[in-house]
Amino acid sequence: MEAVVRRDAFTTIHVYVPPYETNILRNLFGRENVTVFERATKTTITPKQEYDRLCAKYGHEVVAKVFGEDDGDRLMEIVEGLMNEKATVQELQVGKANEGQLEPKGAKKR
Repeated sequence: MEAVVRRDAFTTIHVYVPPYETNILRNLFGRENVTVFERATKTTITPKQEYDRLCAKYGHEVVAKVFGEDDGDRLMEIVEGLMNEKATVQELQVGKANEGQLEPKGAKKR
């Protein structure tokens, strides 16, 4: 997802983050200072790597405050769920594309 973060009156930054990372940005900068735009992106990171990445970027205390003091278990469940959801959406898109290929162009529908 693309997020626009207003850090102060003169500083606005654009970042690309997974959907669950927007919660951390809202926690740090305030809900009213984070605007999110949905964009399709691909990721190859594992849930464990994602927990480590967020801790390195924001600190363990911030990640624990947003996702809970469970050593990343809740965050990993969110990441796995998001990965499964994206896989299902992609399978549906491929299926719809294949359905359209079965019908010859110019054929009349009844």
